[in-house]
Amino acid sequence: MDVDLLRPGTVPINPETVLWFEFLLNKELLLQHLQKSNPDPSPIELINKFTIAVFESFKNEARRVEMEGVEGINVPLNENNPDIPNRYSKKNIALKILSLKVAAYIKWNIVSLMALPFKIQVSVLQDLIYFTHNHISVELPNLEEHNPHTISPQHKFSLVIYYRWLICLSMRRVFCQMPPPRPNGEMTMEENYFCTEENIQRCIQFLVESLSWEKSPPMLNYECFVMLSEDTDDIEHTWDQAEQISKYEYDAQIHYELGCFFFYKENYDLAKNHFKSAMDCYRFVKTSTGFMYFNVEELQGYLMACQASPEESNKNLLHLFSICVANHYMGIVNILVEDNKYREIPLPYRINLELDIQSALSSGKFTVARDLLPKIHALNTIRCIIDEKGLHKYMHITERNQEFLIWAAAAVWDFSSVFEKQSIAAYFAQLSVSNKMPEFLKKFRSQEIFRDIAHNPILFEFEEHSADIKIPSLLENSSWDYPELTSKRNPKLEIRALEQQIIMNYDPINIRDLLVKITMKNSNRPVWKLNPKWELPIPLQSVIVSLQRGFLQDYAFILLAKSRELIIAKDWSTSLLLLKALESEIKDCNSDTSQMNKLAKLLTWEILLVEVTQLLEECPAPQIDKQALATACKNCLETNDSILPRTEVIEQCVLCLLNLGYWDFLYALDKRVSYFEFAKAIISACQELNKFKGEKEKRFPKDLWDLTLPAFISSSSSSQTKRSASGSSVVVHRDSPINNTKNIILSFFTRLRDGTALRVVISLLAKLHNILRDEAPLELNTEYINFWPSVVSNPLQYSSETVTEVLSQIVEQALKFYPHNLSWLRLMGDINFATEKYEHALNYYLKSLITAYEYFIIPIRSDDFLFRRMIKSSASLGCYTQAAVLCQFLENPDYLSAFHYLSEQKSCNDAVDAYYNYFWDTNILEYLIHTHNKKGEFQRRKRAIESIGLLELNSNNNEEIVREASNYRKTTFLRALCKQYVH
Repeated sequence: MDVDLLRPGTVPINPETVLWFEFLLNKELLLQHLQKSNPDPSPIELINKFTIAVFESFKNEARRVEMEGVEGINVPLNENNPDIPNRYSKKNIALKILSLKVAAYIKWNIVSLMALPFKIQVSVLQDLIYFTHNHISVELPNLEEHNPHTISPQHKFSLVIYYRWLICLSMRRVFCQMPPPRPNGEMTMEENYFCTEENIQRCIQFLVESLSWEKSPPMLNYECFVMLSEDTDDIEHTWDQAEQISKYEYDAQIHYELGCFFFYKENYDLAKNHFKSAMDCYRFVKTSTGFMYFNVEELQGYLMACQASPEESNKNLLHLFSICVANHYMGIVNILVEDNKYREIPLPYRINLELDIQSALSSGKFTVARDLLPKIHALNTIRCIIDEKGLHKYMHITERNQEFLIWAAAAVWDFSSVFEKQSIAAYFAQLSVSNKMPEFLKKFRSQEIFRDIAHNPILFEFEEHSADIKIPSLLENSSWDYPELTSKRNPKLEIRALEQQIIMNYDPINIRDLLVKITMKNSNRPVWKLNPKWELPIPLQSVIVSLQRGFLQDYAFILLAKSRELIIAKDWSTSLLLLKALESEIKDCNSDTSQMNKLAKLLTWEILLVEVTQLLEECPAPQIDKQALATACKNCLETNDSILPRTEVIEQCVLCLLNLGYWDFLYALDKRVSYFEFAKAIISACQELNKFKGEKEKRFPKDLWDLTLPAFISSSSSSQTKRSASGSSVVVHRDSPINNTKNIILSFFTRLRDGTALRVVISLLAKLHNILRDEAPLELNTEYINFWPSVVSNPLQYSSETVTEVLSQIVEQALKFYPHNLSWLRLMGDINFATEKYEHALNYYLKSLITAYEYFIIPIRSDDFLFRRMIKSSASLGCYTQAAVLCQFLENPDYLSAFHYLSEQKSCNDAVDAYYNYFWDTNILEYLIHTHNKKGEFQRRKRAIESIGLLELNSNNNEEIVREASNYRKTTFLRALCKQYVH
């Protein structure tokens, strides 16, 4: 069970669980916990939990004061800059001391401490400086200048820890591996605030000066920090318990960290000097207090990377290899020959070397000896054989390459074991046979150095029979076609092979040939039953099954089934190819039975279905003849034959004619199909919209409203009586078809492509959403929304979630075909705002602004409704500075909200003072200057002063200059938001 040790009572407590107040009551308990072999929680987790408990206690107290309006209580504005005795309770001070005791127990290991959240790292360092500096509060990184000769030893040690932490923080940023966003919304902006050039220079200067101190500062240990007792409130620590660090140990660690800093700053000369000094000091360290914790092997690696001289570090082959690569491969062959003997350089390094040289030569960067690349290739091949790795083979074996291979083998022969020699000889024999070069094996055997393996009888056998070895053509053939086998055939296997090819083939000619072959094999099983996923609609399947058993039945079923597969895959051309091949086959058939005529008629409608589906999916589909397609759809709907089209074909034809604008034709048809009812209702609303365009008081016909409402009855509702469009009463049960019309409506509405029809349907659903949700702050806004009824009877029986889901899908589908529709972009933003998806809401709001103002080339006008929702979205995401900037966009700036958001900067998720250049309202900038000055945030105050001091923000400017200044800042700010939320 996962138990939060600092929040008792949240879950059932295990008897072995230690609660936070027990650490306060029993002074021995913390040390006992830390001395466990594997303490859970770990020391770092304990620091995290103790500090979070202090933060939460502070926030709860501040919230209580704010709610109760208590006066006379001193509540700090900045929890990272506390006056601890006055502003924190005794319990919180004790928790801070516990955190420092744990940090002292782990020897102030900077790497471990940096695993904490950034805010907690700063808090621990501030507490350390506070307790060691006569209880004087300070806000990091704004430290005062101190004379190291006059400050106390314990304060000197705390400054060393802080400055070491600061250069480690800056190094992590230089290393181009920025950490991901941390918990509590902390971003890297706070790290940028610490790692300014001025702070880093001061840090380096202090640490370099510390190396010249006569005596290193003592390391504060666990016993130095004394817990508070119930008898006294005084904070007194025993600094004399600190452990003295030897000068060599101190200098070694500081030199190492300074060397790492300069190394990642690419100042390799300074880095080399510091690494050399660190190595020299390390050699004189006899016993370590734990202050020095770097890895000596890493230090040696840094020395090698800085190209230290042979006297400064022990060179090995890998080091020499790196130096040769840096010096354009001078002497690289000799190093590889030596490495084949001692095998110190990893094989991937050698393979990459060969590829790098080949790339450099092909690009013409530099030239080398002609035989360099073949020699390296030969040496790498021998190394692969010795290491039993995948062979780095030659692409083209020439006589010159053979000589290099033999030379590379001879260079390593005397240093190889018997097994390795046999492996090399076997590889040469294999190479000789595969490339049909018997002279290569003769050259190998003729060398005196290979005498101990050259008389191996296996090599003689290879040499004598290599020319006679012939590989059967069957083994070289990659196509395993059963009919071509010369051995005795198995008829069942041949039939299964043909059936498998039919399943995989989509060429009608190949399918026909394969079916003919199967028919000749006298297979008894119907081929159309091969694939269980081949399914046809019942009208088609019944006609095909009634055909005479034989080739045409199988052929028709397979082509129709494969055509439906291709429709799902949206491969329209191949689907039509299969259907037209079947149509041609039926015409060529001499049979004139009623079943064949019926199949031909149904096949015509299947071809029409594919064309209509393609039009709806690829709208506007300019390659399709829409007039001819509309004529075919009309003929399909007007047919009076005994053979009727399938329901799916009728539905698609209705949708096609509706989207192509043939409204009068559809409205005149008298068909008792649900799709016709929906189509007529939509057409009626569209005609009303076009007829009374511009009138504000018109109302749409209620037919579409009455048909749509039942689809959104909640599944939990009991049976209800509804009145249909015709006026008859219908009892709607939970599982009745009327209550399940959501799928029909969704499939119909999502396939609408006509702009007017989409506007009607979207406005209807948006109005229904507003009625059912009944929350004014979350209302949706779109055109024509006020033309629908304002109330529904018994709204509790409807599901607002379902309405929102369907509306979201329809608007998203509509934007695929009309991506620049301003009303729908804003509506999509409103839908995401109402469902609390604020990041997506900002995405669509910004897209609507891009569309309206041509990527902000046109001046932005006031739109209070839109900008207030953007403000709320930004604030909900924790981007308070962005929200404050947006407060200026309102017709009357909302100062109250802006000041509130700017006071929340400690938990802000945006770039904070990087947005100060986007403020043009001097009232807000003056508030920022006052707030930062009050909190002692001098860097941010300086940024705000720079912004308010710009000439274009002078209060005496005329209106045109003020307007231009605000327009410029609006434009640049919105473009910055677009980069964050849209691109």
